[in-house]
Amino acid sequence: MDELKLVERLRFEVPEDIDVTGAENRWRRRAYGSPGRRAYAAPARRRRPLLLSGVAAAACAGVVATFLVGHEDARPMANVAAVLDKAADQAAGDPVPRADQFVYQESVTRHRVGGVGRWYETRHRTWDPVGGQGGGLVIEKNSIRPRPGEVLPPEDESIIGPCRDKAPIDRPYLGDLPTDTGELLDLLARQGEGDRSDRQWNAVTDRIDRPAPPKVRAALFRAIAEIPGVRLRDDGVDAVGRHGVAVARTDDDVRDEIIFDRASHRFLGTRTVVAGEGHPFGPPGTSNWSTALLTSKIVDRAPRPGPDATPSDC
Repeated sequence: MDELKLVERLRFEVPEDIDVTGAENRWRRRAYGSPGRRAYAAPARRRRPLLLSGVAAAACAGVVATFLVGHEDARPMANVAAVLDKAADQAAGDPVPRADQFVYQESVTRHRVGGVGRWYETRHRTWDPVGGQGGGLVIEKNSIRPRPGEVLPPEDESIIGPCRDKAPIDRPYLGDLPTDTGELLDLLARQGEGDRSDRQWNAVTDRIDRPAPPKVRAALFRAIAEIPGVRLRDDGVDAVGRHGVAVARTDDDVRDEIIFDRASHRFLGTRTVVAGEGHPFGPPGTSNWSTALLTSKIVDRAPRPGPDATPSDC
């Protein structure tokens, strides 16, 4: 990683709600001399240092900078890469399923009906086939009944069919994705539309709640730290109210958050939050979508589908 890329990445790692003015001023005083002392005179052709922030300047000087994330317990938390490294290390220790097994997950999605209307909540139970051989199952249930004129996602029970014809990145179980960070970033960049970093981030957030082998999930977490614009938030809340540290990126006045437990760094869920004025979903700080992963474990078989279950193409 060259110096400019490092500076750009570290600038984005400054949490949005932390004022670094004091740190930057202290660095300026060290670099150019504090009041009452003779300022450092740079050679005529020397380029002025990039005073992007106290963090970037410290990084270029070889100093490891940390920030306070989580004001309630006042524990120091390192930058984005360090948080995601811990999440990757945690994920890498998970058990590895066999190709003939399934990953069972329970999760919750909360979304506003009609944009600014009331919340609805959908409970998901999924049995994803590890080897892509099919025979998996998805059961989705809504927690509220529709009112006249409301349209809710259909309650559904669907059979996950054979997935071998799908590209590995489009399968419900991300078993064949690269474990090298650079290769994974290149693959993410080939998904969807927009510029490279938008494609990478959108591909991540679309797949972050899917099961994957421990090494793939660890690589995915580390890849997130390489996406420009990713920053830390001191508090994120998932769909069931659990608080954690959030890795976030903002686009078009909407902030996407990937939330991790502060202590264990285990993935909790996701949230989207309005980050600009005049948004149809409400004022800044309004959340219109959130998820929570409640259970994830390896099982030997999926339950028998009901008579009304419909086939799914993965």
